[in-house]
Amino acid sequence: MKAEILKKLETFEGDLRKLRKSVSSLPGTTVNQKKLRADAEELATRWVEELRSPLEHRFPIPKEVIAKTSDSLKKLHVLSRPSNLKSSYVKTLDSVLDHFKDKLVLPIQQTSTEIETKFDLEKLVAGLSNPDESEYLKEAIDSANAGFHRAAIVLGWCAAIDRIQKRIQALGFTKFNSTSTALKAQTSGRHKRWNKEFNITTLGELQAVFDNDLITVCEGMGLLDSNQADRLTDVDFQYRNHSAHPGQAPIEDAHVVAFFTDITSIILTNTKFI
Repeated sequence: MKAEILKKLETFEGDLRKLRKSVSSLPGTTVNQKKLRADAEELATRWVEELRSPLEHRFPIPKEVIAKTSDSLKKLHVLSRPSNLKSSYVKTLDSVLDHFKDKLVLPIQQTSTEIETKFDLEKLVAGLSNPDESEYLKEAIDSANAGFHRAAIVLGWCAAIDRIQKRIQALGFTKFNSTSTALKAQTSGRHKRWNKEFNITTLGELQAVFDNDLITVCEGMGLLDSNQADRLTDVDFQYRNHSAHPGQAPIEDAHVVAFFTDITSIILTNTKFI
């Protein structure tokens, strides 16, 4: 794992530098070439799918380094849309590349032994308040330990969403609806582009709300902070999607551990959802 991740980081840094050079050499002030925008989007996606989880959970990379790098690459993903400023690309890429080896490579090189690839997830189930939910998660964890990583993640995500839906039901659908209305009315800030409004009256109707929208309204309700919401939607929900649909994105031990650690901490043992 150590050699593999170092190789991936070397390639990643090289591709970031190539993109920066190509963007810097463009005439004009905006980036409109489809190839460069596609490269930017691919790099941002590669960080989420291949690099963030093992760096965050298996190597001694400071959390603030992971968070800052993730923020920059999320911005790069946004910039990959048409007609964004060349200067914004360069600034964002420079933020990631600044002391790249010191931040991300050196701590791994100084790790003396391989991080264990085996995992024991049963401890994450212990102490959950709902015995039925514990049994549900046990099935997910049994799948993971049997090597069925994708099945485990899909089952685990269902358990987390089920907990969210039941908590909203307990708080009252009126609060959920009014929060969606308030978010829609925002003209500035994080949710200024939110354009949805709900009028939920039953659990069945709530279960038809898209997971991303559910998480956004939970943030508006104060059940999640912005970092928790971003982690769920940008990382964990993507693991769920990659597990449920055919594709080449890997789902390995580290991804499974990271996923279950997140949903347990952010949702299942979070007192706001109990």
